[in-house]
Order: sequence, then structure tokens, then C-alpha cells
Amino acid sequence: MRFPSWLTWYRKPEYRDIKEYATTVSAGTRSLSPDGRGHGKSSVPFRLRLDRILENKTCSPMSLYDFYMYLKYIEFSSENLEFYIWFKNYESAYANGGGVINDDRGYGSCGRSASESTSSITKHDTSHTLRASTEDGNDPETAKETLARISQLISTDALCSRSNKSRCQAAAPTLPQPAAPAMTENKWTDAVSLSDWSTSTKGPTLQIMNLDPKQTPRRSEVNTVVELFLVPGSEKELNIPPAIRRAALSALEVTSHPDALRPVADHVYGLLRNCSHRNFVRLGVGNGTFETVCVATVLGIGNMLGGFLLVLCRAFVPFRGAHTRWDAFAAWPLWWLGLSLILSGLRGSCFFLLLFSRRQALPWERFDDDSASGHSTTPSYGIWTAIKRLMIFDRRLRVDEVHLRRLQRKIVLQSLTGGAIFASACVLLFIFLPVWSETAHQPLSV
Repeated sequence: MRFPSWLTWYRKPEYRDIKEYATTVSAGTRSLSPDGRGHGKSSVPFRLRLDRILENKTCSPMSLYDFYMYLKYIEFSSENLEFYIWFKNYESAYANGGGVINDDRGYGSCGRSASESTSSITKHDTSHTLRASTEDGNDPETAKETLARISQLISTDALCSRSNKSRCQAAAPTLPQPAAPAMTENKWTDAVSLSDWSTSTKGPTLQIMNLDPKQTPRRSEVNTVVELFLVPGSEKELNIPPAIRRAALSALEVTSHPDALRPVADHVYGLLRNCSHRNFVRLGVGNGTFETVCVATVLGIGNMLGGFLLVLCRAFVPFRGAHTRWDAFAAWPLWWLGLSLILSGLRGSCFFLLLFSRRQALPWERFDDDSASGHSTTPSYGIWTAIKRLMIFDRRLRVDEVHLRRLQRKIVLQSLTGGAIFASACVLLFIFLPVWSETAHQPLSV
């Protein structure tokens, strides 16, 4: 029997350290597939799964661009997304036979312009990459074009506005997904593990040296990607097992077919799906800053303690049995609101912001704002900084992603329901204690 989604209690995904996770997977001490400890089937909402983000079917704050900014500034693993996005586009272009990556993907239909987004992503990376490419003997122009192409593919203007969300979703580019078992309409399901996907993929073998030149993509671009992502010690070196790295480098010496890089792409996809995406959803569902959530949670604890203090005062002041048992209901609103605030805070959300589908700027958005204004991206600390990030002072944004709004409303309803059940249980506990006028002996009058 399957319960409706609104009856399924939402739990934040388990946090996983990307460096530790990738290192243990590369060392073979753990499997790349989900291990079940994080309750993956229920913790990551189906409509916010990774393939929808990669296909640019989600809006702010869960868009593809938001995911990249999170990886760049919070998790420091943006090279995984950059390589995977490049590979899927390269694979698609190779299959189409043109050998030239298509840059015209409908940018500019919503959100910021493609040139602005590309500039914001590459302004810290281009000069160093060009310098390294020149030293290694690669064509610097090819390196520049490759970086710009990757940046455009990631900054696909996924920050949809309220007025053109449907148009943005209709114009969003679709990244091709390889065939996999137990898939419907090329959409990845939680029931399929990455190991099943990689072992069941039936692609052409690497014995493809005699190809029509029109079907062969530019070799210089592949060389640039190798120097950028695969060579040990490179600027954006991928954290992949040595065996996969050696096999890919060996295969690329004789061919530029996408199959040579597919094991690397599969491994990177596994890291994104089982680690980075879970952490991204864990943080993205929370709509308030750490300071706001702490204040709301402390307020909830205060309401809970106030409810207990109120019912004890009514029971024993001025003496036991001075009030009727129905006075226990006076503490019900305090218990209800208090636990509702605590339940929302435990899932990283501010109850009051959830009521109005509003949110504060997420950490990676603050870095993006600082970069756009020319300010330092180094986070500032202090009492005044913490105060400014409280809900009453900080700017509040609308949640553009419709499925995230539904999830947040679900969190509100579940928190209110949990608070109501707890408050009713407390009232039933106190109402039958022998401390009220109907159950306690009155003091004798002299």
C-alpha cells in the first residue's frame, strides 16, 4: 500500500562530504550506488531529482545555474558538473555527425542574458586555463572556446521569472540521457543504480579508428578537456579512480569517440547524484538563513516552555484545585505553535517564511551577488552581520520553482499537524491529573 505524497513525512537528505565520499569510492571501500542510509527514495523529491536539474527543467533556487553556483562556492566541486555537461553535449554532437558543438540552445528567453551568465562563471577561470594551455602546447584559442562553451551550457538562464516560467521551461535545453533499464521516457528513476546503468549501456566499441572525417569531432577540443580534467595535477582534475583515468587516457590516444570518456562521465554522474545533488537539495529546501532558523527555533522552544509554565500555574496557583480542569486548554496554542516552529526548524526552514512561499537568499546566491557588484566573495562574520541576516532585516525572495513551493507547503502542513497532535496529547495528559477543582481536595476553612 502506497500512501499519498502529502502523507509522507519529509526528511532532509543525509549530508555527505564530497571529498570523503569520492575518495572512498575511488579507493573501493564503498559502492558508488546509494547505500540506503540516507533514505534516498523519500528524502529527495521526485520533481527535484538530478536529471530534471541537468535538463534545465527547474527554476530558481533549484535551477541548473544555482546547482553550479552551489558546487563552485559551497562544495568546491564544480569541475564535476562542468565535465558532465560538456560530455553530454559532446556526445550529442558526435551522434548527430556534425562534430561541432551546438551553441544555439535558446538562451535569453528568461532570466539573465547568456553573456552575463557566462561572464559570471568564467571570469575567475579563463586566464589561468589559457596560461596552462599555452605552457602545455595546446591551442589557447581552442581552450578559450571550450571554456566558453561549457559556461554557456551551464548558465542556461534557469533563473525563471514569475511571468515567463512556462516559456522558460518550454525553451529549456534537454541533455540527452543514455539508455538504461527500468526507465520511462528517458527519465532516470531512483530504482536504477548507476552500476546497472553503466553495465547495461550498449554502445559502440572503441575499435573505431577508421571513421569518416565528417563524423570525427575536433581533436583539439578533446585534448583541451583531457588537459583540463583528466591529467593528474590539472586545474580541474576530476576525483576518479586511477583505473578509470588510465583507461580513458589510453583510449583517447587512438580515438575521440565519446565511449572513451563514458566511464568517466558515469562516475562523475554518480558523484553528482549520490552526493552533491543530495546536499544541494538539503540546503535548497531550507528557505531561511542559519540565523533566522535559529531565532524561529528558539521562539518555538520558548512557546513550549511557556505552555508548560502556564498549565502548572493554573494547576497550583494560588493553591492546588483552585481552577477547573478545562484551564489546561489555555496552553494548547502555545504547545501547537511551539512544536510547529521546532519541526520546521529541524528541517532547515523558517515557519513564517514557509507560510508565504518566501525565502531568503541562499549562500551561493550571496556569493553571486558579491561577484556581480564587484565586492569580495569572502564571507563576513560578526554580530551585526548575523542580525542583518534575520528575516525582518534581510531581503525576501519568491520561490519560483513550483515543485519546491509545494514541498514547502507540505512541510508547513506537516509541522502544523505534528504540533496539533502534540498539543492535544499534552492537554489530555494534564487534564486527568488530580490537581483540578473536580479532583483535588479544597483547603479547610477555619
